[in-house]
Amino acid sequence: MYPVLFSLGWINIYAYGLMVALALVGGLWWVGSLARQRGIATFEQITDFALYVIISGLIFAKLVNVLYEFETYRHNPAAIFSGFTGSFFGAVIGGVLAGVWYTKRAQIATWRLADVIALYIPLGHSLGRIGCLLSGCCYGVASNRPWALPCAAGDPTLRHPTQIYEILVNLLIFAVLLVYDRRVRQGKRRSFDGFIFGLYVGLYCLARTVVEFFRDSQILAFGWLRTTQVFSLGIGLVVLVYILVRLKKETRDEHGASSPLHS
Repeated sequence: MYPVLFSLGWINIYAYGLMVALALVGGLWWVGSLARQRGIATFEQITDFALYVIISGLIFAKLVNVLYEFETYRHNPAAIFSGFTGSFFGAVIGGVLAGVWYTKRAQIATWRLADVIALYIPLGHSLGRIGCLLSGCCYGVASNRPWALPCAAGDPTLRHPTQIYEILVNLLIFAVLLVYDRRVRQGKRRSFDGFIFGLYVGLYCLARTVVEFFRDSQILAFGWLRTTQVFSLGIGLVVLVYILVRLKKETRDEHGASSPLHS
């Protein structure tokens, strides 16, 4: 059970739930405003889109969480329905599936919208990790580093504050994406629809691979690599290689189109 941040009468407000709610509201405002500004979709369409994505994301987040912690839930199935816990990767998978389905149905440019969403995800994720820090979940292994904190709920042990590590990583990724997006729109960098989304996925997966070395309560998959690391590293490398190949192809096509033989 997550600790109560504060209460409003008989209503308990939990840190993690509050941060996730703020992230979702902020995302709706950010994506809705930017998508409308760039002529991708109306605010009403983004509201409908968000509804499908959030519901699907929550379902898949729980499903993946159950797979990760199968032994825990096998002995206590009722825990599946207690508290708001879930896998970030599961939420992304569910959200992407629902998002692609809706954009195809509503005839919205899927990857242009994905680029707008990707600009916000690191900020929303940072808010979620603030909730993790306040709640004492997603904590790191024990450490004697000067910056180690008692960051696990109900445990005074000094640990790597992996929640803070992810907050910092996400803010750095946000800065990189924002700068690159701005330079693309100024015509100073080559790009293609879906590039910003792909860049986010690749950068976050590689960063998550590193952070996982310091996290506790993870299942080893291959020797010293944990399950999440194998998953993250594989996806990150595939996406980044695809981006490089696609950019080379775009450059080659652009040069070919501008040559005298093609004029």
